[in-house]
Amino acid sequence: MSLVAVVGDGCTTTALGLAATWQRDESCFVAEFDPAGGCLSAWLDLPRSPGLAEAVAGSSNPSWPDLQRTIQASPRGIDVIVAPTRPVEAAAVVHAAEKAVLPVLAAVTSPVVIVDGGRLRGGLSNVVGRCSVAVIAHRQHAGSAAAAALGLERVADLASLMTARSIPTVVALVGQRPYSVDEASDFVGADAVVAVADDPWAAAVFAGRAGSRARLRRSALMQSLTELSGVVAALLHRDLAEIPALPDEMLVEGRS
Repeated sequence: MSLVAVVGDGCTTTALGLAATWQRDESCFVAEFDPAGGCLSAWLDLPRSPGLAEAVAGSSNPSWPDLQRTIQASPRGIDVIVAPTRPVEAAAVVHAAEKAVLPVLAAVTSPVVIVDGGRLRGGLSNVVGRCSVAVIAHRQHAGSAAAAALGLERVADLASLMTARSIPTVVALVGQRPYSVDEASDFVGADAVVAVADDPWAAAVFAGRAGSRARLRRSALMQSLTELSGVVAALLHRDLAEIPALPDEMLVEGRS
């Protein structure tokens, strides 16, 4: 399996950044599985179809070649399967895709599939249950130590659920205030915690704002995402035992 699940705060930016900085000798693409609605068609100036909706509608048992026909190449050089933008449609499509499409993506060994799984509330999603590596994107509440501590407690709860299922887990920690990476690492218990720069300009460029590509490549956000992608790739390719899918009673729908 070569499926990387990205969930949590800013998961779309993080998933896109992972794809943008993934090692050059290995192909990858991003698949949107956010039931709150997809953003990538707007961010990357792509048509809303084909995408995940067509993958679900085309067959109840799609093959990998079927899914390849729904992958779009963006002008930025990142390949994606886009989700519907409206929440009601997205929720229905993602629910269907978890049964029909996700098992096919999880079985693919190449390219690497980076899945934007949206936010989690109260447990693990089907996307996390199928992944080889999970990335929890978390933005600290810089203005309140109490709120920041509560946020890290929730991340620690998710990380412990993933650890119980032997899912390698990386926390992408946006901002280093009020808690440093070392302090967060001691608390959350993930395989790794990587600092991701709080860089509003670069994040806005990822979300479709006009900006210099050269400046974006030199930005603090891109540099930190390059480090994150290296850590995720190292976990993905180490010699891991096969990770079984989660039983239904342990799964919850992801929500934003």
